[in-house]
Amino acid sequence: MNQTELVERVLAITREIEQAAGLADWPEAARLTEARSPLLMSLSADQEPAALDMIRRIQAIDAALLADAEVTQTELQVEFEAAIGRTKAAGEYQRIARM
Repeated sequence: MNQTELVERVLAITREIEQAAGLADWPEAARLTEARSPLLMSLSADQEPAALDMIRRIQAIDAALLADAEVTQTELQVEFEAAIGRTKAAGEYQRIARM
């Protein structure tokens, strides 16, 4: 596989990652990211202009995905903390109801 084909493959996987993240399928996004990693590592510094354009698209998609993942993580942390609070409140209710 030449460098242009390699960059095309990386871009295709990046779009699959983007699709998985759009569906909030973070395990699949993580799996695809792991599969893509060795391909990224095998890219050489010398690239043709078309390949460089694709690499810029990959970088833009990755930046957007990272921002989305951070927002999702924050939202999940808030939901988790709220759920823990509700669980503690229910436990306290049960404790008092037994008295």
